[in-house]
Amino acid sequence: MSKPTIISLDLAKKVIQVCKVNPYGELLFNKAMSPQKTRDFLANSPPCVVAMEGCASFHYWARVAQSFGYEVRGMTPKKVKPYISNQKTDANDAIGIAIASTQLGMTFCQVKDLSQQNIQAIQISRKWFDRTITSLGNHIRALCFEYGAIITLGKKSLRQAITHFISPESTDLPEQIKPLLMILWQQYQTTEEHYKAVTLQLKQWVTQSEPCKRLIKLEGVSHIGAAGLLACLGDGQGFKNGRHAAAFVGVTPKQHSSGGKVVMIGIDKHGGDKYLRSIFYQPVYPDSVINATISIRTECANRSLVRR
Repeated sequence: MSKPTIISLDLAKKVIQVCKVNPYGELLFNKAMSPQKTRDFLANSPPCVVAMEGCASFHYWARVAQSFGYEVRGMTPKKVKPYISNQKTDANDAIGIAIASTQLGMTFCQVKDLSQQNIQAIQISRKWFDRTITSLGNHIRALCFEYGAIITLGKKSLRQAITHFISPESTDLPEQIKPLLMILWQQYQTTEEHYKAVTLQLKQWVTQSEPCKRLIKLEGVSHIGAAGLLACLGDGQGFKNGRHAAAFVGVTPKQHSSGGKVVMIGIDKHGGDKYLRSIFYQPVYPDSVINATISIRTECANRSLVRR
């Protein structure tokens, strides 16, 4: 069986390195093009295999190549790096991508359609707002602590402390710092409102999506988990079976077997989708379990009082 012609793209913002290799492994050309010229080149070339690293703008260029009839092979940069020789240049990177795409046993990532990329963008932005809220809260606490003003944990404590510190009657902080604290607090509140708006947008999208409605019926899957599964796995056609999909998410044990002896180390914390995996690992308790736990704790407390 003859090998296909390979067109490898080393993606960047302004310049894309385009490398073409014929079925016999001969390098036809390797040159830099602008994004528009790259699009024209793909439109005017006969369909073959387009290989790329799974980096920024990969899914966009993959959809562009698929629209022209190309077979897209996307690979993680970690698996491409061993095939890049000599020094680090765009030309050598493009050759390494072409070589890696033809290796036996190489795994290729699934191309996300536009709806998957949209929901992924909403999720990433929601996570960024969440981290920004935490970062601003820690910054405000650290700033006040430098002047001996201690704010306990929790959003409620932060809100009460800021209201007290910026009041004209408060002498806990210098007057020169109060305007700065007001600016930081306004930024905190604005970011919190944006976080709630993005979360609401995510919930509305999930309630209108038929695949997400089916995913929510699974035990322990809420609107955030359903959106993450759809954005990560899509329709599931890119995976051979359920275990391959689970390994892609990162919820399968890591294997280190040799000599016919199977050794399962445990779930690797560095592989797969860390954010989606963290959602699955968070325990989901029904109200009955929570009420029973509260009752048991209350009974134990009462017994301890009786013994005293």
